Amino acid sequence: MRKNKVILLIMTLVLICIGLLSPAYNYYAPASERSAYTCQQHQDDTLRLAMIGDSWIFYHYPYNDTLASMIKQKTKKPAIVSAYGLCGKTSKEVYQSIFEDQTMKNILEQGADYCFVSVGINDTYKKMGAKYYAQSTINILRFLLKNNIKPILIEIPNYDINYAYEHQTADRKLFRQLSMLLTRSDIDCRQQYSLALTQELAKTGIGEQIQIIHFPGTPEYYKSDRMHLNEKGYHILDSCIVNEIHP
Repeated sequence: MRKNKVILLIMTLVLICIGLLSPAYNYYAPASERSAYTCQQHQDDTLRLAMIGDSWIFYHYPYNDTLASMIKQKTKKPAIVSAYGLCGKTSKEVYQSIFEDQTMKNILEQGADYCFVSVGINDTYKKMGAKYYAQSTINILRFLLKNNIKPILIEIPNYDINYAYEHQTADRKLFRQLSMLLTRSDIDCRQQYSLALTQELAKTGIGEQIQIIHFPGTPEYYKSDRMHLNEKGYHILDSCIVNEIHP
C-alpha cells in the first residue's frame, strides 16, 4: 500500500512538472511553418514595397510617402509603400500575424515586388533564443519567396541592448534572467542570434535570395530610449532600403 502511494505521488509530481514545462516549451519554441497563401501578381510598372514587422515599422507610417518618393526618384517608376508594424512583436509573432492578423494579411495579399522585414529587436530584448529567432525569421522569408516577393531583411540593429535591459522594471528583469537561463542567451545576444540566422540561411539555401541591410548603430539615430529610431534614423534606414531596390 505504501509503495503504491509513493508511485502515485511520483506520478503526480511528474504530471505537475509536465504541466509547468509544456507552456514554457511552447513559449520559447520557434514558429512552425505553415502553407503559404497566394499573393497577387502585378504586370504594371509600379514598384510596390510592403513593410512588415515590429515597432520600427509601426513608427515608420509618417515616412511612407517620403520613402515612396525616394523609390520613384531612383527607379523613375511609380511607387507604392504599404506598411504594417506591431509593437513588441517577436519574429514568431510577426510570422503568425501573416496568417492571423487581417490587416497584415491584406497588405501581403495585395502583392509586392519587395518586402522590408524588421524583426529581431524584440527577440533579443526578450531573450527568446537564437533558434527561435532564426527559424521564425526563415519562415517569414520563405513565405515571401514562395510569392515571388523579394525580401529585404534588416540585420538585428545595434540598439543599446544593455541600456534596454537595465531600464526594465524589476519583475521584467527577473523574467529576462529566467529567459536567458532557459535559452542560453547573454544580455547582449545580438551576434549570437545573427550567427544562428546566417547558419540557417546557408542550410536552407535561400541566403542568396535575401537582401540584408546592415543598419549603422550611430547613437544619434535613436530616440532617448536608445531602441527606437528618430527622424534622422528613419531617413538613414529609408536610404538603405532604396539602395536595395532596383528597376
